[in-house]
Amino acid sequence: MLTLVVIHSIIIGFVRSEATRIKVAASNEIPIGVYYVQSEDRHWLTQLRVHLQVEPERRLSAKATIEHHRWLIHEVVEEKLRQLDPQLLTDAVLLKIKEEIQLAIEGALQEKLIDRVLVNDRVDLPVHSFPLPKSPDLVEPEPIYTSAPAARRNIEEVAP
Repeated sequence: MLTLVVIHSIIIGFVRSEATRIKVAASNEIPIGVYYVQSEDRHWLTQLRVHLQVEPERRLSAKATIEHHRWLIHEVVEEKLRQLDPQLLTDAVLLKIKEEIQLAIEGALQEKLIDRVLVNDRVDLPVHSFPLPKSPDLVEPEPIYTSAPAARRNIEEVAP
């Protein structure tokens, strides 16, 4: 009986120490997405990958709140980026943009849970690098209503 108690206490001690180690090792940075800002001349898009840094003690609750309001946050950040002066993108640190994003998210959530906004993977991309899909012909019947097999028809559409 005493050996069972000892084994049980060893297992509980091990599980608690592992849980503490995992809690310390977990990141307090939460990704919220990739955003694009169009240049004034409409020839370039600036890609920004945005993360939120939260207090380590509130990491799980903050992550749950952010995940619960994922699309609201996405919309708020996009709106804020569209409203900003494009000249702010010339700042290498993007300090004003980060500050505006933080204020917008905190305003939408009605809660202060963000310590810092992190922006990385800043890349300027030419607009023509985003190919537009071919628009469908609205008067063309769907393959199910024609005698031509859909696979052959798709091949014919690709080859001019």
